[in-house]
Amino acid sequence: MAYIGLDGLLMAGVNVVGVLGPKKDHNMYPDFKQFVKSRRLNFIEYDELNEPQLLEKIRKLDVDAAVVCSFNYKIPKELLLSVKDGFINVHPSMLPKYRGGNPYSRVIMNGETETGVTIHFMDESFDTGDIIAQKAYHIHSKATMGTLFNELNVLGIELLLQVLQSYETQPLQRIKQPIGDFISGKGLSERDIYINYNQTAEEIERFIRALNPFIIASTTFRGNLMKIIKAEVASDAFCIPHPAGTVAKIEDDKFFVATAKGLIVPTVLQFGSFFIGDSKDFIRIVNPKIGEEFK
Repeated sequence: MAYIGLDGLLMAGVNVVGVLGPKKDHNMYPDFKQFVKSRRLNFIEYDELNEPQLLEKIRKLDVDAAVVCSFNYKIPKELLLSVKDGFINVHPSMLPKYRGGNPYSRVIMNGETETGVTIHFMDESFDTGDIIAQKAYHIHSKATMGTLFNELNVLGIELLLQVLQSYETQPLQRIKQPIGDFISGKGLSERDIYINYNQTAEEIERFIRALNPFIIASTTFRGNLMKIIKAEVASDAFCIPHPAGTVAKIEDDKFFVATAKGLIVPTVLQFGSFFIGDSKDFIRIVNPKIGEEFK
């Protein structure tokens, strides 16, 4: 989002007086710095967001507003107050629902049919500041994390530019977010990326789409790590019951894994470091047997 956001601002003619990238120890730091420099922009170096040197640099720029697109750090109060009209964030959900670092995956996993983008003022917590504008987006039945990521990035920048255009002539509206517990859009931990076969086939198929292509749903077979990139749901009506996670049926070009309800059919997968292929490749090379277990 940071790359798309910055180029979107530049193409729209917004006067960008400086850019803060990630911290120097972040894996994206060198690439993003080079990206900013290639646009001949002022790349602002810092070690900590509350350091006096950084705050002084920002104040000297006499900035009207700061725009945030995909920033992994909580912004301290001193920095928030260093800009005249504050920090404006682009968040890929309809706040207050799905606050957090990965609403893309969470909305698909939860079977939502609608999400959207929110432009909001930032405060000292994540995604809790006053709302400026929102736009809803219908989630396609076969949406993946990747397709949703791309669509919401574009939608978010379009809405941001509308907000900034309005800001040129009038103060931005501020709508307080309601107080309470709302469904989370938090990021996924290492343990969260493994398939739980005690869920239904439909839930597992959504889970696989929700991690494709940036994270990829994982499982193990015969002690080897296996990543499932794409899968289909099949009825279990034609098959005798099998324990969840076991191979329930094998055909010439596909295999079926039992779940709590229904069967899941992996169609695109990576098996260890051996190959990336389809279910037919898996059957031909690995030769799974009925009753063998995925964990």
